[in-house]
Amino acid sequence: MFKKHCKDCGLPATHHVQTWLDEITSTLIPRLRFSKKSESFFDILFEKTFAFVGLIKMRDDFLFSEIQMRSACFIEEARKRGVKFKAAKGPAGYVNHFCAEIGGQKIRFESLPVAEHISKYDVSFVDCKERTKKHLKKGGFPIAEGKSFWLWQRSQALKYSVDEIGFPLVVKPRGGSVARHVTTNIKSKGELQKGIDKAVIYSPAFVIERFVENSFVYRATVVDFNYVAVVKQVPANVVGDGNSTIQKLVEKKNNDKRRGESHQKEFTLYKIIIDDTTTKLLAEKNYNLQAIPKRDETVYLQKNPFLKLGGDLVEVTEKVHPDNIQLFKNIAKFFDIRLVGIDFLAPDISRSWRNQTCAVLELNSVPCIEIHHFPSSGAPQNVANALVDLFFKYYL
Repeated sequence: MFKKHCKDCGLPATHHVQTWLDEITSTLIPRLRFSKKSESFFDILFEKTFAFVGLIKMRDDFLFSEIQMRSACFIEEARKRGVKFKAAKGPAGYVNHFCAEIGGQKIRFESLPVAEHISKYDVSFVDCKERTKKHLKKGGFPIAEGKSFWLWQRSQALKYSVDEIGFPLVVKPRGGSVARHVTTNIKSKGELQKGIDKAVIYSPAFVIERFVENSFVYRATVVDFNYVAVVKQVPANVVGDGNSTIQKLVEKKNNDKRRGESHQKEFTLYKIIIDDTTTKLLAEKNYNLQAIPKRDETVYLQKNPFLKLGGDLVEVTEKVHPDNIQLFKNIAKFFDIRLVGIDFLAPDISRSWRNQTCAVLELNSVPCIEIHHFPSSGAPQNVANALVDLFFKYYL
């Protein structure tokens, strides 16, 4: 039996304590940066100490279903080039600590090897939405106007939102990724308050920003300033065939073996969730679950493109306008980060960012590369292969 999972992030509800602590400690205690040699020393010290007291064991018989999908994608590709791996297993299962070995060398990393030791900055800097937004603005990149607040600044946040930005809005935790506890397209003060309530469950600090209407969320992953893959995130939906009810179309889509339950971390795509949002969206079209949509009619069942709610991933790399590819590369170079996920909001990725209203939403220093490997449609992109190239280039 699995632990109770939060519907807003797909993580065990107890994980919220950890995300709160992460936000507080990252604010109060500056993260130290080390050289490659020093970083390796502390990684070994951590590993040996925890192993000595029996808190972890380094094992090479781990299953991909027992670790994060992003790590599994990288490890699977690296093994093809002769790299061997061990993963740290604690009392509650595998943690995100790995040891890679090839040619007598051992390289330790968390989740993915990001080559932080050769960057000018601490790469996790970009995981703070507030700081990233300020630097993106300084760099002349397109952003959505917004501001960060702490839990106790609710009244200031409400005043700022109504008086200075105006609706529609987005509220999200200041830390975190993959749209966890995010509320989009907020159109009233009541919805805004609910959005703040949701965000502060995940983090004591939250960000409010302008919502870019009539747009889609795209995730670009940039490796070593050169390789770029882009996927389009689409809210849960079904496409009519002219005969089947919405209920039947949902059941058919959920029977796809590529879709798992929200707590199953070995999946990238998940089953469509039917909830109050679904009922409201269908009612706006005078539909219910027994309605029969027209052939090729797309019926959206969720407002937000969250994977845990059954959202789709459409690989669009080959359709991306060259200006947008260059934009993503420039962002990676600006932050001197050799692996980065970029959330980009735009109406049409095939048009230049210069010719449409768009915004860079946030960056992620340890991106979920699996979304490019297992899209619901479009040609899969082997981001892991590019990351293995980076691994051999900067670690060996």
